[in-house]
Amino acid sequence: MIAIVIALFAFVLAGFGLTYWLQRNSAARLANQPQPRGADQLAKLHWREFAKLVLQAMHARGFDPVIEDGMPADGIPTNGSDILLERDGERTLLSCKYGTASVVGAAPLLGLSKAATLRGATRVIVVTPGRFDEEATRLALQQDIELIDGETLWPEVRPYVASAEEPTPPAPTAAQKRNPQLLAWGGAAMIGALVWALALALLPEGGAADDMPPPPPTIARVGATAPAPKAMEAIPTDPAQLEQRRREAANAISTLFGVDRALWSTQSTLLVYLSSENADPMNELCPLLERYPELASSRLQLQPPAGSKKPVRFKQCRTY
Repeated sequence: MIAIVIALFAFVLAGFGLTYWLQRNSAARLANQPQPRGADQLAKLHWREFAKLVLQAMHARGFDPVIEDGMPADGIPTNGSDILLERDGERTLLSCKYGTASVVGAAPLLGLSKAATLRGATRVIVVTPGRFDEEATRLALQQDIELIDGETLWPEVRPYVASAEEPTPPAPTAAQKRNPQLLAWGGAAMIGALVWALALALLPEGGAADDMPPPPPTIARVGATAPAPKAMEAIPTDPAQLEQRRREAANAISTLFGVDRALWSTQSTLLVYLSSENADPMNELCPLLERYPELASSRLQLQPPAGSKKPVRFKQCRTY
């Protein structure tokens, strides 16, 4: 019985531990998977493709390109020059700084305000797939130029990026498709079996000696002398030792399957609280109680769980 209790404890502990570990490991793998970086994707585009994405983002803001003489129908100049936008009758000069450099300095911003005035624009927007340095940011504040870098631009153009450019996540393996809880509790079952086998090997006589009921008492014939029992345990006379033996028996019974707890209501009555209506721990309970001769005939009060409609049962392992 002790070996079974130890194995069940190891099974439950290993099951919850493996479930937690697998779930945490799976979350860590997902977090470590490479994610697409928007600015990196934008930097790989040609200038015209980049400008087209920017115009789509500007259109979402309410801007439309001003189609001037000799310009394509989409409003993107073939020579890579700045683009004139209009919204609610107000014109804005859009400048796409797209080149090999990932950092845009102040030099490309010089003269944009004057160029905007010459083309009838009151605002200037500068866009790059990279980023702007501190000098460019300071100049933009002085001249009221709006700067949009790659990280800021990406959420606006993300809906218009072709899905083919997104990196395809790796297909999950067969092990990843399995339910982590099934794997965890399957491993816990193997651990429980190993612990049970080890407990049988280490406990005295494979842990089964305590489960065997004592031999029936010998009935002496009239006129004959009854043989003395072999190796009968002496009952201690010290009250402290008797109380200790009663506590040991109650603690051992509290570990049984189907038993919530056990305690002595009187010196001769053991109150056993059951954890299930259908629990019947008598086969495992009596051998634990009969270890102690002075407790073998104790009265057992089997208390059903709270809310149960089953009556209280009174049992006795051995009569006087």
